[in-house]
Amino acid sequence: MGMDSRIDRGLSEAWQAMVRLMRCLGILVLLWTGAAAAADPPATDDKMPFKVRAVSAIMGDLDSGAILFEQDADRRSEPASLTKVMTLYLIYEALAKGELTLESALPVSKKAWQMEGSRTFVKVGAEVQVEQLIRGIAVQSGNDACVVVAEHLGGSEAGFVDMMNHKAQELGMNATHFMNASGLPGDEHYTTARDLFTLTRAITLHFPQYGHFVREKEYTFNGILQHNRNRLLWRDSSITGLKTGHTTSAGYCLIATSEKDGQRLGSVMLGAASVPIRSDDSLQMLRYGNRIFESVRLYDKGAPVRTLRVWKGDVEQVDGVLESPLVVTVPRKERDKLEVGLRYEEPLLAPLAKGAPIGSVVVKLGGKEIETRPVVTAQAVGEGGFFREMVDSVRLKMGW
Repeated sequence: MGMDSRIDRGLSEAWQAMVRLMRCLGILVLLWTGAAAAADPPATDDKMPFKVRAVSAIMGDLDSGAILFEQDADRRSEPASLTKVMTLYLIYEALAKGELTLESALPVSKKAWQMEGSRTFVKVGAEVQVEQLIRGIAVQSGNDACVVVAEHLGGSEAGFVDMMNHKAQELGMNATHFMNASGLPGDEHYTTARDLFTLTRAITLHFPQYGHFVREKEYTFNGILQHNRNRLLWRDSSITGLKTGHTTSAGYCLIATSEKDGQRLGSVMLGAASVPIRSDDSLQMLRYGNRIFESVRLYDKGAPVRTLRVWKGDVEQVDGVLESPLVVTVPRKERDKLEVGLRYEEPLLAPLAKGAPIGSVVVKLGGKEIETRPVVTAQAVGEGGFFREMVDSVRLKMGW
């Protein structure tokens, strides 16, 4: 055997050993920050810091999704007019798709005009702009306004209810079933506090441009002034919404949202005994969340996590990015225990498609892994020419 063959074989074996070592190590890079990570929610109600006076309740961070308080949150309950949050979601989705505009005028049917309960007082035969109907639902909790929109988007209220239930499944609201667009009682009209938190988070993240509707304190339509029933809008400047509900069988219900110190929280209460109780206890949950926890935005969507070396490509580097923002909810007293790192394997070889997975951001608290998020390529990397491939092959073999 010639000397060149022995050298080549030795280099090949050395390179293979080095690659195996790098793959075993996984190249975990830690980037220290002054944040902390989301605490695990208490497992049972007896470990909660307080009780709320309701059939069920939940509170969490709307950006990270972390649940910070819960009390019988999976108990099946009537949602009453909290149902209208799903109706609003589907209106906003239709606006986003171009199926409606805020100026679109929708006809009022006899059925809509005759609706019982909370009303916007639309008139049969009239045409009402979508923007006015949204206010009628968000501020006045108008059952009649809900039916006007439902009949237009679903062809009938029954058709719209099918859309509501399909969207509930799509969002992961697996313990929810709707029978109407407004929240009138029905044997098969039910949800849970946890599912309503999921819906609250979805409408907050997906349609922030329409969030001002639920913050309006009053609305006048057809000469009739009505006030928002969410009393927290007058009590605390951090409150941003969202919806009240009440029937005799459901009790007093409230989805409350807040934004303070860069932190967006949402709470759900079902089955309270009075308006003061649902307001007081919802505010207690939100203030507890803001006092004990904080939200830390580690990366925005599309922001480079790290620039990585690419071998045998038409470029030598590619940015690794996240496809969605990475926010963690932090116990304020544990802020200094957070580790954020990038785990990836080397060598990274071309070609690479845009959006190809190349590693993971790893978040740890006190050495415990609490969040992992895929990192993908920000742009495509094509194969390099013959010379680039030859040079990089030599460099890889030699460990340059």
